[in-house]
Amino acid sequence: MNVRVRPIKLDEIEKIASFIAGGYEEDVFFKWCVNHDDNQHQIVTEYYKIYLGAKGCVAHVAEDETGEVVGATVWLPHDVDESIYDDINKVVAAHADHFQEVADKSHANEPTDTPFYQLVAVVTKKEFQGQGIGGALLKHHLDQLDERGIPTYLEASTPYYGGGVYGKFGYRYFGVLMKFAEGIILYPLYRPAGGYTL
Repeated sequence: MNVRVRPIKLDEIEKIASFIAGGYEEDVFFKWCVNHDDNQHQIVTEYYKIYLGAKGCVAHVAEDETGEVVGATVWLPHDVDESIYDDINKVVAAHADHFQEVADKSHANEPTDTPFYQLVAVVTKKEFQGQGIGGALLKHHLDQLDERGIPTYLEASTPYYGGGVYGKFGYRYFGVLMKFAEGIILYPLYRPAGGYTL
């Protein structure tokens, strides 16, 4: 599927945050984070609004030929202002303990020897999954980071076996699996600038 990848606009933050939350509605990790709260969509929307408004955040959308948003990615710099986590705790309210546990384990696991960007969201509209949209979004920003010699890190919420879109771009396991509850695991992956040679 041919898509156009572009940066999001400031006046789209609410819309794109809601789009991302919709993409994660069936994600077991987010269901655990909010304890299957009926307000999951709104909570996750507010969560991503904070990320999207953070200094240094880089976010892109993929549009189809009609201009409909069919995918989105969100990246944060390694040195993002930590005050965003106080803001997150406020918007997730009763679920702050789970989100704080995720933040603590993430900080303990992420690279410490080099600046990097962390991919904190990659979502493709359900009916368009498997058509290369996620790959187009990843390539768009990875190409820019590769030119600057900047590595990337992410924590996948679906099992990683060395293949798929992340394997295609040269990501590999990094650190330790992040276990939160039975069946609730994040898979940390790292990619140096240019990717690992597979």
